Amino acid sequence: MQITDTQQQIVERLRDIVATRLDLDIKPEQIGLTDGFQSTIGIDSIGFIELRYQCEEAFGIKIDDDDFTPDNFSNCDVLSRFLLTKLDA
Repeated sequence: MQITDTQQQIVERLRDIVATRLDLDIKPEQIGLTDGFQSTIGIDSIGFIELRYQCEEAFGIKIDDDDFTPDNFSNCDVLSRFLLTKLDA
């Protein structure tokens, strides 16, 4: 599946958020597109809540409780595609 320019911009922003706002010892460029947020990067439950908040702030959207699922927040690729649908809505 090809990544669009808009999705690439979202991915870059997500990498920055994860690396700088979640108190993790990682640089944005170390975060792979499909690196699992929990399994590879080590985001915990509090980190996921913070990631949700940071995404809402950064992208000016509201993420409903029904959408705040592991399926939507598994990695940069999946989350960027989810955010793209919210931005297009």
